[in-house]
Amino acid sequence: MTKVWESREKSAPKAPTARKPGRCHSFEKKTMTTKFTLILGTILFSSSLTAQTFSEDYFELFKKSWEKEPTEEMKAQVPPSVDSMYRQSTGKGFWEMQAEQQKQSTLINIENYKSAFKLNELDIDSVDKFVIIEESARGGNWPPDLTRKGFVIVDGQTFSYKFNPEAEVNYKLTTDFLAKENTFYECRLIIADLAKDYDIEGITTLAKKEMELEGMQPKVEYEIVVYDQTAEKPLRIIYLHDFITEIEKK
Repeated sequence: MTKVWESREKSAPKAPTARKPGRCHSFEKKTMTTKFTLILGTILFSSSLTAQTFSEDYFELFKKSWEKEPTEEMKAQVPPSVDSMYRQSTGKGFWEMQAEQQKQSTLINIENYKSAFKLNELDIDSVDKFVIIEESARGGNWPPDLTRKGFVIVDGQTFSYKFNPEAEVNYKLTTDFLAKENTFYECRLIIADLAKDYDIEGITTLAKKEMELEGMQPKVEYEIVVYDQTAEKPLRIIYLHDFITEIEKK
């Protein structure tokens, strides 16, 4: 199923959002509930908000995730005993805690992107146009692979990195993201070539075509973050999976 999230147009720039400190590299990007977790499929996020930095745009884009009140259907899915247990242990109900986790996840994601850019001595909030491709494992392997491999395109230049939450230094620059010996070389190359040309329409088309593939279980997921302050919608986030190679063969 494909979902498109778009923020409504603003007639005037919004005041900058206060950024909160704090970071926990091991925090999962997705919440534990099926309402917030991407199992399979494509989610396209886009923001039409007017903000001054990437961090502000990213925060505003995802803010609706924790500000939206749970529906009656969602509330009915949580047994009263579970909600009561959450209130006793945290002082908040189940859905309140999910909203809080989503907010913290968003703040952590922002710090993660900042850390990746700092590897190349860049301040992400001082760059007005870039693309980030980040690969993470899917498929339920045990123990889970929590590492992430990233590829960044900024000002016509590229650099790559690896995030390992278990390493003493979580982020390190790498040079092998597009090495042919990589298991998912073809997937990485397809996405990187489109990203280098800022071909967002091409990336979005791939994402929509994923819907046509039935019964596919992803081994990896690619989060493509496209930022361009001059665009009508400066921030777009598109998710693809390793079976895009099947799409390219058709």
